[in-house]
Amino acid sequence: MAELHVVSALVAKRGELAGQAQLCHQELQRLAAELGHLDATIRLFAPAYDLGGIRPRKRRRGQRWFAPGECQRLVLEVLRDAGGPLSDQGVAQAVAARKGLQDRPEVLAALHKTSLAVLRRLTGKDAARAVELAGGGRAWVRA
Repeated sequence: MAELHVVSALVAKRGELAGQAQLCHQELQRLAAELGHLDATIRLFAPAYDLGGIRPRKRRRGQRWFAPGECQRLVLEVLRDAGGPLSDQGVAQAVAARKGLQDRPEVLAALHKTSLAVLRRLTGKDAARAVELAGGGRAWVRA
């Protein structure tokens, strides 16, 4: 009888997952119906259009760490306050420190990609530039 609490917890968890699965199934049915309507509408305007050639597009999830424009502002602040050129990783670590994000490898990897995209965008705006280091690496400075 000591396992009764374990069984009841497992039953509760199964009920929760079954409810989530049911919601996902309903959403899948709704999306399939919408796709059918779109396919029919496309066939009205272009009967010979190859619907099988339409590739599904993945929805990108943006980082939820920053408000719009906040990462760019932080990168510019980091470059301004740096004593000299900073590497990609150096910029990412400094932004993480200013934002108060945890210094975990997965967080830094995602932040590295985000800050690198910001640095490239800033390079296009002539607000930052990449410099070659003596050892062959790349660093960033504010333009």
